[in-house]
Amino acid sequence: MGTLNFDRYHATMGSAAYKDATRLRAKPLSEAEATFYVTQRKLPFAPCLGHERLVRLLVDSHLDRPRLRFIAQDRGGLELFARAVEDMHFVGRVRAVPPGTIVFANEPFADITGPFALTQAQEIKFEHAFDLPMTIASTAMRFRMAAGDRWLSDFSLRRNGDIERAVEVAAYAYIGGFNDTSNMEAAYRLDIPAVGTEAHYWQQSYIEYLYEPEVDPRTGRPKHFEQVAFERWLDANPQGTVLLLDTINVYMGAVHAVMAATSSEARRRAFRGFRIDSGDHVRLAKWCLRLFEANGLHGLMPILTGDLDVERVREIVREFPEAAGFGIGTKLSAEVPRVAGVIFKQCAIEGRPTLKASNTPEKSTLPGKLQLFRGADAQGNYVGDVIGLEDEEVEIPGAARVERLLRPFWESGRYEPIPSITKLKAFVEEQRHRFRDIERYPVTLSERLRLLRDELTAAMLRDESGWQQILKLPPELAEEMAHANDNADDLW
Repeated sequence: MGTLNFDRYHATMGSAAYKDATRLRAKPLSEAEATFYVTQRKLPFAPCLGHERLVRLLVDSHLDRPRLRFIAQDRGGLELFARAVEDMHFVGRVRAVPPGTIVFANEPFADITGPFALTQAQEIKFEHAFDLPMTIASTAMRFRMAAGDRWLSDFSLRRNGDIERAVEVAAYAYIGGFNDTSNMEAAYRLDIPAVGTEAHYWQQSYIEYLYEPEVDPRTGRPKHFEQVAFERWLDANPQGTVLLLDTINVYMGAVHAVMAATSSEARRRAFRGFRIDSGDHVRLAKWCLRLFEANGLHGLMPILTGDLDVERVREIVREFPEAAGFGIGTKLSAEVPRVAGVIFKQCAIEGRPTLKASNTPEKSTLPGKLQLFRGADAQGNYVGDVIGLEDEEVEIPGAARVERLLRPFWESGRYEPIPSITKLKAFVEEQRHRFRDIERYPVTLSERLRLLRDELTAAMLRDESGWQQILKLPPELAEEMAHANDNADDLW
């Protein structure tokens, strides 16, 4: 059963569009063919993901009687909209870039065309479909670029609010470049590796050995309780495991790990790596590695965790290349530096281009039926993107081939198949290596689109209605108006 997954303004506009008072010259506004494009403003680049979420939201549009009654009884008199959505099976057309395609800020990655009243009410579905997946996948890509070929594990389960969101975070992090997840439900559903060994409270649970210690036969002295905890853990995991060192402090944890691992050959074989979850990761990891090697424990994997962000991972890799992997939690999903900020904007009505020319330049939009062109050289490396119009041919400097990325995705309930998570992951990785410098990749507007935008903006600002003969404009207001931008700033 569908939900009221739209704002009230969608319902008020939809209802008004069915009234005779709002007709366009040729037809009711409700039936006018409108196109809205979808983009994101906040992320420099991101894999375009969320197509399967969009399908679910478009399919699951049927509203139950209580919700329909709620709309019809709204104080604004929304009976016409309630009647329109009562038996709604959305028949609009959706284009989108192929799932997993890496796109850049302000590039159109989807659009939808259909009758105005119902099509405009799909806005939130697009924003909900793409925002989370693109945010997580972009963050994961940045971690992958910082970590190089080192292992990356999703440790974000505890920070995601509920299991459904946590599964999705694990999925999009995996596609974006992570290797595995600590989330068992995600591992089960997605058929990806699960990872995880022990927490601090394993060692804490052996506190009784602080008061009633065992004796180490090598020294004849009492074992530290943490050594006992490590020995028990190694005995329980003879196939190989990682020890978490900073329950008390990393230095003592490393000493106790050596004492435990060297107490028998089986324990030595079981000790495969160590994890540091706090402090100065580089300094501590180097110290531990030297201690372990000095005591005959070679080839151990240093795993570093603890509120690591992309910049910190980059620093660690630079200063401590021996790092084998990273566990990322909070900074993957709960404390991301920015979200995608997916937006849905009208660009055409009844075949006529339209736009929003905002006082805030970054909120200005593009007009017309858009297309995203990507150029690749003879070796297959990407050389630049151009945002243009669907009916134009575009040349890109240095490109041996230019591809149109916006393609039919959904029409009348039928949609293009969505690749498996494994194929999406491989596609994202393959693309990433085709950008020579993804941080400085050129994205421009075609000359035709730029001209259309500028001319339409100027035409929309031009006003020959004679309002000055009717309205009073105080001098100070006139001065501010005169100094206001008379055209949209060029973001490109």
